[in-house]
Amino acid sequence: MVVGGGPAGAAAAAARAEGLDVELLCAPRGFRPALGESLPPGTDRLLHDIFGASMLNHQQHRASFGNRSAWGTADVEATQFVDNPFGHGWHVDRPALDESLLDRLRTLGVRVRSGARVAGQEWTDDQWRICLNDHPGTAIRARAIVDATGRGARIARSQGARRRRLDRLVAAYWMLIIADAGDDDCTTLVEAVPDGWWYTTPVPGHRRVVAFLTDSDLMPPRVARTGPDWHERLAHAPHIRDRLASSGSRLYSSPVILDAAVAHLDHPAGCGWVAAGDAAVSFDPLSSQGILTALMMGHGAGHAVAAVLTRADQQPLIRWGAEYARLLEAHLRLQAAYYALVRRWPTAPFWARRQNGNCRRM
Repeated sequence: MVVGGGPAGAAAAAARAEGLDVELLCAPRGFRPALGESLPPGTDRLLHDIFGASMLNHQQHRASFGNRSAWGTADVEATQFVDNPFGHGWHVDRPALDESLLDRLRTLGVRVRSGARVAGQEWTDDQWRICLNDHPGTAIRARAIVDATGRGARIARSQGARRRRLDRLVAAYWMLIIADAGDDDCTTLVEAVPDGWWYTTPVPGHRRVVAFLTDSDLMPPRVARTGPDWHERLAHAPHIRDRLASSGSRLYSSPVILDAAVAHLDHPAGCGWVAAGDAAVSFDPLSSQGILTALMMGHGAGHAVAAVLTRADQQPLIRWGAEYARLLEAHLRLQAAYYALVRRWPTAPFWARRQNGNCRRM
């Protein structure tokens, strides 16, 4: 049983082994803000390897040809993908991507139950008894659960796992309409400011996302407004401001404020369950690592569970847990090094907390 219909859950379900029935529970979509998610070069190949088909196209998604940043200095530096052996990256329409992965799972023989929420679960007699909110009184039985429920990690935390936050990062996202049909900018732009950092990236469908990231105790109360405070804050990010102005972008949504901290479970697996994706480890959005790692480690979780169920082989699960720990440590080293590059505001609380690589447990 896989709980969660994002990339991690889909990749876990795609690892189904011969003789095992796999069911994926996908909660109602509800309102999910498009957060301008981007995939690095090579992700299309990984998707093909996992799902056995091409999962990205130019009709639903948009090519990404590089990144630009004003980070260590006020000048913009560019990283182009033109010489990357894996080709270009992608700006994805995340709901469309998720739905295409679920459609592919159906063709692979996975039972996808959309609009289902787990109302409760119980581990007894070496199997799970899972109750769903859309079928009161009916229970599904499963030998193992992959928890791919995102940062909430609902299944893992119900079994005693604890989620450890390593910083206070939060993000305020705004969606904009691109008025200028000629806006052909296909790069992500990141800009450091005294109290955090901004980024903007195009989203398929003539839209653009802009986000402001800072620590939770530094997020201004007025950020919930889209009027004067919005323009006042953009004044500190001239490159972002000019990019939005040149594309004719205009606001059409109030900000959505979400947790963006690096966090992880104290143990990513337990009796009859494993966690994958953001449920296991959540990465700093600066890395653009979330979806790629969710795909890799979700698929690894699926194979590890299959090995336990079909061969009683625990070694793949042990190796998978060790790989998650290695990825987290590597991410923390990279995060510390990248934040330490910004020395322009040494007394500003956001950056002072991150000097000398001190990003953890702020």
